Amino acid sequence: MKLILKEQPEISETEVEIRYAKLDAEVQNLAKRIEQQERYLYGSDNGRQYRILLADIFYAESVDRKTFIYTQSDVFRCELKLYQLLDKIDSPDFLQVSKSCILNLQVLEHIQTLFNSKLEGTLTNGEKITITRTYIPKIRAAFSQKERV
Repeated sequence: MKLILKEQPEISETEVEIRYAKLDAEVQNLAKRIEQQERYLYGSDNGRQYRILLADIFYAESVDRKTFIYTQSDVFRCELKLYQLLDKIDSPDFLQVSKSCILNLQVLEHIQTLFNSKLEGTLTNGEKITITRTYIPKIRAAFSQKERV
């Protein structure tokens, strides 16, 4: 893949053009990642509604039938159920890592095996996430894919 960046002061909005020989999974994932940069979810905190950029989300977690969205420093309440949130996000960067947690792979710093057949993921902000057995193959595959990029 070749990346060409051109500064053009006369244009008012950034444009991205993807040229490809064949529309394959790699091209589709690239397009979804670019689209994600401008996509938002909505959450609330202290009675206020906030627009949260998808790229700013570290993970989402369901606790006591309530869904919370975590960014680097904030926590927001979301009205959607976890499976609805995953459908709405629809991005290769977000994967379910346990029954109650969806993780943004872009903030996953490293993973390590725990003694009880689970994995522990460390995020770029130092937080740790438990990855349960059911989701380990998808996470390992996605994480090794991320390393190749």
